[in-house]
This record gives sequence, structure tokens and C-alpha cells, in this order.
Amino acid sequence: MVYARSARATPVKPLSRQNHSRGTSARTTRRSRPQTPRALLGDEQDKELWNETSLGDAASAVADANDDSLWEHVGASEATPRNAAFSRKSSAQDDVDEDLFADLEETLFKVDRAALQIQKADFTVNSVIDKINRGKVNLRPSYQREYVWTVRTASKLIESLILNIPVPTMFFHETQSGKLEVVDGKQRLTSIWSFIQCEFPDGSPFRLTGLEVYEDLNGLTFTDLHERFQETILDYPLNVHTISRSSQPDFVFEVFERLNMGATQLNEQELRNCIYQGMYTDLLEELVKNENLLKVYRSKTPHLRMRDRELVLRYFAMMRTAPEGFFIPIKSWLNEEMRENKDMTPQDAGDMQASFNRTIKLAYDIFGDCAFRPTSPVGKGKKVTEEDVNGLFFREFFTSGEINVALWDTLMYSLTDVDAKKALEKKSTILAAWINLNNSSEFSKLQVSNPKAVCARQELWQAKLDKILK
Repeated sequence: MVYARSARATPVKPLSRQNHSRGTSARTTRRSRPQTPRALLGDEQDKELWNETSLGDAASAVADANDDSLWEHVGASEATPRNAAFSRKSSAQDDVDEDLFADLEETLFKVDRAALQIQKADFTVNSVIDKINRGKVNLRPSYQREYVWTVRTASKLIESLILNIPVPTMFFHETQSGKLEVVDGKQRLTSIWSFIQCEFPDGSPFRLTGLEVYEDLNGLTFTDLHERFQETILDYPLNVHTISRSSQPDFVFEVFERLNMGATQLNEQELRNCIYQGMYTDLLEELVKNENLLKVYRSKTPHLRMRDRELVLRYFAMMRTAPEGFFIPIKSWLNEEMRENKDMTPQDAGDMQASFNRTIKLAYDIFGDCAFRPTSPVGKGKKVTEEDVNGLFFREFFTSGEINVALWDTLMYSLTDVDAKKALEKKSTILAAWINLNNSSEFSKLQVSNPKAVCARQELWQAKLDKILK
């Protein structure tokens, strides 16, 4: 099912998947988009955009805003068993999105400066922990990333409290209900709260590790500490700036974005999650828990830095615009999808959820956890037959690499609204056709991220699939 383009700021109604041929009007009906001068989008950037199609390279665990610059001794980027799976990655996809900045600048012009009230105060650790335990302080607002600090990093922070080293200012936002949300300082505050609770959010014990000044405290929990150390921690003053509830709601996101500029930056999907709050962000958060998506992703839990949410977003963007509506920069294409539909109705969200769940299930039922992964050299140079892919033998024709988003786009779009029963009856035929197409030189030449290639890729595969299922 495809979601037709709607008027700006109007929720989109789901429709059946449109004809994907180049002659459709999708390209001409979608709203005008910001144009990127070709001189600013050269071959190297094109290459970087395409390289991003392997989304399994997870980003490293990072400290929250300003910690890297003000807490050099903390060593937030140091790899440990708690974050070994998240290797640091540097690419164009981790740069701050110019479109997001443009949206924020637009927001600033609408803000009544007189209503931007920030209250400054010092709270003891004990008083803040009490507020957290009573539900007065929310450590997990929906626009924040998950807890990603390592035990060594968190331990260094605790040691700094004992040494009375100043901790960077934290920013809270007072909601209309009077509760406080942590806008900046989540990693620090979660570390402090976890130590006093004697365990991390994932339930693992928090024992001090890697301390260099108080080495004799290594291996101890909060309750193991001498009373004077406990009191030093609980009495430590935290400097907190609170954005008043009288401030315009969007201002909290502007503060968040500005604070993020000085630290290891959020990736693009984390920024979208922060700025385009609404029904859409809630929908993506729910869909990444889909059991079939987790199986395809070869993971037991959703991605820590929302790479899986971006995959789901790509599916909806492709279904709404059809391949002809795809454009680069990809980030602008995805930003537009979230910006225009963030306030969708519950009915729209329900229809989109049903469409995604149905499609990802069919993809898994046919391809297993090899879905959306490149083909291996095993089948190259020969025609793979239905007999070759019977049973589990088809797995040898795929690499163990990560999900390729170009293949994700092509398969997910083509399988939407397909008769699942008929497709499963033709499973071996579909598998063989997909492997042979991926191994063809014609398809390989289309492994670039531009609108023409996206359309051509889709047309090649769609023609084969339609012939199989007719």
C-alpha cells in the first residue's frame, strides 16, 4: 500500500500502492523541495551517501552534550565490553542536517523571546535523586537517546563527585504538568542515579571500575562505600537550568540542538526524533519492536541509536512518494516525510503499522534473516535454480553482511500488498529470481544512490516479481 502525498501539514491517508513506472505523476505532484547545488554534492558525497546503505555499522556509545570537551579524563569514547558492539563511525550521515537547522531557525522567528524563561538553581544529588524516584524528574523524555555510557565512564564521574570536581550544568524542561524532563545531562544524571541504586538501567550491577585516584574503591557499589563517601556524593551540588513551562514548547528542542552542537553529535535519526515530535515518532518507536524486524536485523533489542527507526521511516517515505518521489540528499527526503506527517491521526498510524507488519513478515517468511543482505559469490557466474534454493540451502547465496538499504527499499516496496499465500507458494522461484538479479551486471550498475537508479532498480525487480505472481 502506498501513501499518497498530502497537502502540507495535513495528515496523509493510506492508499493502495501506486504504479511504480517512470510515467506516473508522483515526481510532479510532490511539493517543491530545497535544491542542493551540484557543486556542493560532488562525487565524494555521492559515494558517502551510498556507503551509508550498510546500516549495520553501529555508532559508538557517546557522552551527552559538552561532556567530551569538559570531561576529557572521563574517556567517554573508550571501548569496553558494555559498548564494544558500537564502533565509532565518521561519515556524512553523522553531520548535522542543514534542513534541521533551517527548521530550528524558522522556529526561533516564531518564539516570543519574553516568554523564554530559564531558572537557575543548585540542587543536591540527594534532592534530584528523590525527585527522580518520586516521578518528578523524567530521565527518559522521548526526544532523548538511550543510556550509552560505559561503566568506566560512569565510574570516573562518580570519582569526580567525590573529588568535588565541578560537573557541567544540566538543563531541565518544566512540562505543563509541572514535571521536569532532562534536556541535557541525561548520561551524567543517569550514571549518578544508577550508582546510588547500585545497578544500571539494564539491570547489571554498578561497581566502580577504572578509578585512578581512589583506586581502593574499585569494585565497590554505593552501599559498600564508607558513610563519608556516600554523604559526599549525596550532598554534591548540581547546577541546573530549568526551562520554564511558560516558554514556547518548541524552545526546548532549540536548546537541545544548540547544546548538541558542542559535543559528539546526534545522528540524523536521533535529531529527527528530537525535533519532529508527534504521533510519527511514537509509531517508529513501536514498530522497531516488531519480532520479524528484530529477526531480520539479527538483534534481540531495537538499535541503541535508532538506525532501525530510520529503516522503517525509509519504508514509509518510499511508499508515500513511490520510487519516483525519491530525491537526494536522502536526509532531506526523510526529513520531509517526518515533518509533513508528524501529526498524523491514530487511524493513519494504525493503517501504517498494519502495512509495515504485514510486509516485514512476508519478507522474513521468504528470505529469513538473509532479507535485504547482498548476495555472496557462490551464485555468481551461473543461473541459480529453484532446486538450488530449496530448504535452507538458499542461505549460502547471501553474505553475512549488514542490511543494505537499497535492497531494503526495493524489496519492501515490491512486497507491499502482495498476496502472501501466493508469494509463499512461489518462495523458491522468488528467491532464485532475486539472487540472479542481484548477481547480474545490469543490477550491479544501479548500485548508486540517485533517483534514476532507484526507479530503474525497482522496475527491474518489480517486472520479475509481477511475472512470477501473475
